[in-house]
Amino acid sequence: MSTPATTRASGGAPPKPPSGGLFLLVKPYKGLVATLAALTILANALNLVVPKLIARAIDNYQKPGFALGPMIAWFLLVCVSAFLLTYLQSLVQTYASERVAKDLRTRLAAKLATQSYSFVEKITPAKLLTNLTSDVDGVKQFVSMAISTIISSIFLILGSSVLLLSIDWRLGLAVLAIVPFIGCVFYIALKKVRELFKKGQEAIDWLNRVINESILGATLIRLLNSQQMEYQKFVSANAEAKNVGLNILSIMSALIPTITLAANAATAVILLVGGRFVIEGRMTLGDFSAFNTYLALLIFPIILLGFMSTIMAQAGASYMRLSAVLMAPPPPKAGQLTSALRGDVGMSGVSLSFKGQSSGDKDVLKDVSFSAKAGSRTAIIGPT
Repeated sequence: MSTPATTRASGGAPPKPPSGGLFLLVKPYKGLVATLAALTILANALNLVVPKLIARAIDNYQKPGFALGPMIAWFLLVCVSAFLLTYLQSLVQTYASERVAKDLRTRLAAKLATQSYSFVEKITPAKLLTNLTSDVDGVKQFVSMAISTIISSIFLILGSSVLLLSIDWRLGLAVLAIVPFIGCVFYIALKKVRELFKKGQEAIDWLNRVINESILGATLIRLLNSQQMEYQKFVSANAEAKNVGLNILSIMSALIPTITLAANAATAVILLVGGRFVIEGRMTLGDFSAFNTYLALLIFPIILLGFMSTIMAQAGASYMRLSAVLMAPPPPKAGQLTSALRGDVGMSGVSLSFKGQSSGDKDVLKDVSFSAKAGSRTAIIGPT
């Protein structure tokens, strides 16, 4: 058996990830996601009931015939039910995230097993290591935290908005005016953070490559006395990762105070306008208390979405990098052998060279011929 005279590593541009992003990734797990969504909605529905119970207790406390026992029983029922639903939600989201991570790593390993050596060299082992660790963990964190948080946040925002309007629509509209402002702030921050997370993963690739080269070439580094040069390479890669992290932190540090400022403005509106309504008798003290609680239930999910935006951005960047490997086309099948395989292996006149960036082609093999008989053990020794 013979091969062409010279073989060179080559490859085309990486494929584009499919539209749909992370939500397309979790589509095969729609049963788990539906269960998680149902548990999340039920648990948060009970959270929306609590302010109503408190408002009823405040308004009826001084009325004749007020019974404390049934009120305590309702509180206990709601609290225990919310605890059980939240516990089940945690179990489901943990199981779903671990299953997604396991399946992703299995698919990556199966894909790499069918690819050529030149494909691995083109992607680089450092990047593949990041794919199997940091990128998969980013998607796993999205499944374990972001999905349930997004569902609960949207449900609480919509439920709180409806209940605010049901208590007093004029005051409710004044408070809800902050939501579009916060949405615009989120959109701008998420757009910037997404690109930075992509750069951050590339910086991790660089770090992995430098560390891998330093470990594998430790003997050569000592022999050539190039420790300082390798140290500078590591410092440069580490500084790049640090700078990207600081840029992400600067954006998020401006996002949360902006949301807090909007929430404080809404609280001031409730105290000024709602307090006047209570004095004038247009709103009960219980409704005023519930209004303040629903404002907290409205603002807290928005703040959570701010934290989840970083996880979503990181997971989105990781998914794009994983797709470049998972969607890579298989190597072409060039074999034409139709007879049954035997154990004898032979190579005749094989040469191998790699294209260099500046120093030209590097010859690895030159006109090598050998044969290995079936059932024998053959070793190739010499300098690496």
